[in-house]
Amino acid sequence: MIPMDAQKGEKLLVEIKELMNDLNVTFFLRHGTCLGAVRDGQLIKWDDDIDIGSIIGMNDLVEKSIYDTVDNFKLYGFKAEINESPFHIAVSLSKYGIPIDWTCYKIIESNIYQYPAVKISVELYKDLKPIPFIGTTFLVPNPPEKYLSLKYGPEWEIPKKTGYEGDIISSIPESTMPEQPSIFIKIHKFFFPNKYITKIRILNKDKNPVELATVTLVGVNKRTTNHQGYAEFDLLAKDWFALIIEKDKEKEILYEEILKPGSNYYYLPHKNQTSGRTFILKEEN
Repeated sequence: MIPMDAQKGEKLLVEIKELMNDLNVTFFLRHGTCLGAVRDGQLIKWDDDIDIGSIIGMNDLVEKSIYDTVDNFKLYGFKAEINESPFHIAVSLSKYGIPIDWTCYKIIESNIYQYPAVKISVELYKDLKPIPFIGTTFLVPNPPEKYLSLKYGPEWEIPKKTGYEGDIISSIPESTMPEQPSIFIKIHKFFFPNKYITKIRILNKDKNPVELATVTLVGVNKRTTNHQGYAEFDLLAKDWFALIIEKDKEKEILYEEILKPGSNYYYLPHKNQTSGRTFILKEEN
């Protein structure tokens, strides 16, 4: 993870605010951007992106307006890609070499689900709090301290470059993400169930399969590997996931991985590093 240029990041965040204001789109700071703004009064120096959010169905935001907003971003030189899941519409933007993650959450039973599987009541977003930040004001969940405690755990006020992943994951139940398949997916899944099975193969340092390893797909489920080293999960859509790989006393948290239904992946441990790695799972040919 390469830290972003903080000065460019601040400039970009102000530019995003001005554009969003012109388009009458309400957004709030979230994840590490919110943490830095509330706790430090600045962007976290080791952060690598800008995280903002909106909620579909609140502040007049509908799905069409998200796509219209993205079209406007493109006119102002932003690169953009849109991915939709049962829980959100994720807009990946970039400019000046800095990634921006604008996630528009879907309300599910009065909650939203923030990465990796943190369940947060929409009550925290009904009256967003303005805070002074980088020479202007930005909106954050209200109260921000409650949001940050839910997202980062009780030690959110302690700066942590690494190790925060465990704080987040430890507060998430094994199966917190509710299934929200569309009618199309339900029908397709009935006739083609294997297209939604994702297999993750655990290998040791010698590239041999590991049997009876525990693989936790955070917020989804926990599985044990078979004699070929595979753990199977039922996924509805391509998305970002966090995983925990455990065998005996060895454990590694993979905090940022992209998985898609119907694909097989493999995991190889590092000789020395057991934390802080991202994009480790490789798709099998």
